[in-house]
Amino acid sequence: MTRVPIWHSVEEVPVDLGATAVSIGNYDGVHRGHRFVLEQLRRHAESRSLAPVALTFWPHPRHVMGRPAQTPLLTGHEDRDRLLLLAGMHGVLDLEFTVEFAQHSPEDFVRIFLVEGLGMKCVVLGEDALFGRANSGDIDTMRELGRTYDFEVVTVEDLGPQGAGSGRISSSSIRSDLLEGEVRSANAALGRLHTVTDVVHHGFRRGRELGFPTANLGPAPAGLIPADGVYAGYLTVTEQAPAHLGTAPLAGAPATISIGTNPTFEADGAAQRTVEAYVHGDHDLDLYGDTVRLEFIDFQRPTLKFDSATALVEQMTKDVEVTRRTLDSEQSPSPADG
Repeated sequence: MTRVPIWHSVEEVPVDLGATAVSIGNYDGVHRGHRFVLEQLRRHAESRSLAPVALTFWPHPRHVMGRPAQTPLLTGHEDRDRLLLLAGMHGVLDLEFTVEFAQHSPEDFVRIFLVEGLGMKCVVLGEDALFGRANSGDIDTMRELGRTYDFEVVTVEDLGPQGAGSGRISSSSIRSDLLEGEVRSANAALGRLHTVTDVVHHGFRRGRELGFPTANLGPAPAGLIPADGVYAGYLTVTEQAPAHLGTAPLAGAPATISIGTNPTFEADGAAQRTVEAYVHGDHDLDLYGDTVRLEFIDFQRPTLKFDSATALVEQMTKDVEVTRRTLDSEQSPSPADG
């Protein structure tokens, strides 16, 4: 069986990898700006007969250094690394970020992980790149270390909404868009559909009782949950529960996705924020235990409270029709993101 080239220490890096070209970053979301840098890395690596490698970290450094609430992550751990490989990397060195790890000086970081660990001969970075203890290393530091350890330093422009040099696409701006329900804007910056991934949990079964059985995600799925509301999107089963093996898994199934606290049923108990998806036309949906990925296309309406279950069903019927029209006007999900 072929091993996925994701390494969690320099000891795991294959001895036959050869010399490498490397880019360093958190890559949250692996958005268009990230992929622009990775494409430059891939091109430089190819022209120099080097293996392109992304060096990244988990957890996100801000989560370790004291600001987790300010940095909800766009992608989960596995999805991020999967997207890096899809961007053409021959490998991903995914290092555990700890307080102790953060104490490496810029030179020690470069020597231990890049030069000795990866056999790096070229590094591709933005002009504003920072690295090492307290972000004390900058691009000038890297150039000096390149002379010391015999590697090339290549800098690239930021990619903005209108191309290179037109500003900067950032993970933080994409987070803001998603938290406001602006998934179209977020998708444009991502260059793909925003996704949320989790195992399907048992919910209150209200949807099934109302004729709209839903796949309910857990309270902490991988990926940033957009603002409350109803969305058009797709559902794909990425891993089946043992009980479902032998049946064809759903792939890119049109879905109406609801996010919120179900205010119509607030009298039934404490409000709990949920993410649930109704697959169009599937009234016998059974995905319990499956891992699913939801892809978001567009915001449809805010969360509403209804006076009765009948009124809710009427609105859900309308929601499905609206999202169906939205999805019919869109292209199917890109296979490259699957």
